[in-house]
Amino acid sequence: MAIVNSPLSLADKKEKIMPLVSKNVDIDGIGRYCLGRFWKVATPEQQKHYLVLFHQILANAIADKLGDYRGVSFTIGNVTKSGDDDSVEATLVRPQQPPAAMQWLVNSSSGSPKVVDVIGEGASLRLTQRNDYSSFIARNGGDVDTLLRALQKQIDHHNAASAQQ
Repeated sequence: MAIVNSPLSLADKKEKIMPLVSKNVDIDGIGRYCLGRFWKVATPEQQKHYLVLFHQILANAIADKLGDYRGVSFTIGNVTKSGDDDSVEATLVRPQQPPAAMQWLVNSSSGSPKVVDVIGEGASLRLTQRNDYSSFIARNGGDVDTLLRALQKQIDHHNAASAQQ
């Protein structure tokens, strides 16, 4: 919260936040989950390329959101078991907006606790992304490369827009 609420530039916030995200979020696990059944049919090269792109997409999404948050705080609620995961209730408090309830699913199978999903307004972010990716690939004949090209195009567009700012 100190980084998010700081007067640092968006680029500096992103630079400070991303190591924390990498340490505390199972980005590769979420990425594999989001690719769904197509992970198994993707070649090892496609899997590797996809995970590189997924990391960039996630970093861009986080950076884009950082600018939306000023004067925010979190309150942590109950922690309950949800299968192999711990479900951590949290409330995001933003100035002049109603509190937003969410849940973080945290898994410790890697040896340290890592966030594997965020559920906001009853919707799983990783499941929503998985459905989007799966339907996109299915609409394009089951071709994983089509998704890789689309993700690269999204990253290129984001980078071009960021360079203009």
